Amino acid sequence: MGIVKTQGLVIKEINVGEADKIITLFTRHKGKLQASARGARRPKSNLIAGTQFLCYSDFVLYKGKNMYRVSQSEVIESFFNIRSSIERLSYATYFVEIASEVIAEGYQNDKVLKLLLNTLHMLSNTSKEHLLLKIVYEFRLMSIIGYAPNLVGCTNCGHESEGMYFNSNVGGLVCKKCLKNMKNRNNIALSDGALQAMRYILYSEQNKIFSFQVSNKILNELDSIAQDFILTHIGKEFKTLKYLNNILDLHKTGKS
Repeated sequence: MGIVKTQGLVIKEINVGEADKIITLFTRHKGKLQASARGARRPKSNLIAGTQFLCYSDFVLYKGKNMYRVSQSEVIESFFNIRSSIERLSYATYFVEIASEVIAEGYQNDKVLKLLLNTLHMLSNTSKEHLLLKIVYEFRLMSIIGYAPNLVGCTNCGHESEGMYFNSNVGGLVCKKCLKNMKNRNNIALSDGALQAMRYILYSEQNKIFSFQVSNKILNELDSIAQDFILTHIGKEFKTLKYLNNILDLHKTGKS
């Protein structure tokens, strides 16, 4: 059996039998993979900490006939504060699900992993608006996997004018002049503030993508665009996003 040493984030865990579990890892060197963690649910197991959901750990894996087997794990980052809030945990679970959807088994993508880890760190350790983290994560992720929207000029004619629109089907901006040729398509009016925020998200350096603030109005505008863009190009409604929206609605009702 081959030995693999790698760092990985636990993005899913399934209990098996009385004390075992199967975990899905998003690793630096092997992409997404499944591994059996025998005895990991026993209180005294040396695997109990490093194989928990959302833990980023050092792993020693043995490659078996059907799947890897976890031999050792040591926690690097547990993102502990995420578990202190059902809202934070709901956001994190959504971030993990969408990453898992776009990364195939065994496909290495360090950029997606770094983005996910950075977003989880911001969610766990800062007071940044959660919706802002979600929007940045979604647009940046789509860009990494090859769906970067055109934000330079009109996708049809190349020009930029006042009162631009965003169209997910054509993959970017549409000017008022070209809008008439795009009937029966989902054209979303785009404020100047939202356009500048989107450009910052897509074109800024990785370590600066969360270093800005916008009004709640613009946040909601960006959120609508991001959700439409993801649904158009990934073609899937995420269960974790529906659950997250339900949690947020409950919180709004509780505050009112």
